[in-house]
Amino acid sequence: MELSPAPPRAGSGQTPLQKGPPLFSSSSSCGRSLRGFLEEEDGVTVEQHIGNIFMFSKVANAILFFRLDIRMGLLYLTLCIVFLMTCKPPLYMGPEYIKYFSDKTIDEELDRDKRVTWIVEFFANWSNECQSFAPIFADLSLKYNCSGLHFGKVDVGRYTDVSTRYKVSTSPLTKQLPTLILFQGGTETMRRPQIDKKGRAVSWTFSEENVIREFNLNELYQKAKKQAKPREEEPPGGQATTGHPDGEAKKDK
Repeated sequence: MELSPAPPRAGSGQTPLQKGPPLFSSSSSCGRSLRGFLEEEDGVTVEQHIGNIFMFSKVANAILFFRLDIRMGLLYLTLCIVFLMTCKPPLYMGPEYIKYFSDKTIDEELDRDKRVTWIVEFFANWSNECQSFAPIFADLSLKYNCSGLHFGKVDVGRYTDVSTRYKVSTSPLTKQLPTLILFQGGTETMRRPQIDKKGRAVSWTFSEENVIREFNLNELYQKAKKQAKPREEEPPGGQATTGHPDGEAKKDK
């Protein structure tokens, strides 16, 4: 016989128990909440948190090895340097509508037509953050490139005078790589990350959503599409290309 709960007594002030949502969410919800918390804190992604943890662990290991035996510490430090020099992050070689600049072409291209809006990424091949952002920037170029809105890249690790001219630090400890700069009428109108009064980069997450929102890409794209300007040569966004860091855009067959 199945027993049912007794009804509340009259005047007792008790109310029947009702079913409600569970007190604790599932483990997947907890994982999403943790990931969201990590990404919202100072604009740092989960991948950057993990990278920082590995970096601190390497430094701690080096200190322990030096305290144990200076020869083991030197050997460990040498292996870390060799690993960093030989195991570079892979370069993105997928389709994109991006013009690669050199130190001699960037100013000329930006001033060629004042009606064209440019979004230029200042990057360095040795930067893990730049390599992580490369496929995101390429995807944005595929979605938003048009006759009045172009995407460009310049390797400030290779062209150091460009980094000096546009005030983008290339120090190994810099937080300014990558840097996105919006040029309208050949003049810089905004950049991310921003630089505070002390010359330090303000933390900013380089995600596709943030770039679209901060740079108003949807609005820029609609305005650029309405611009009808004559062309004597094929536009840079005429065909999908694969990245070519030597300053030329190689067409994707």
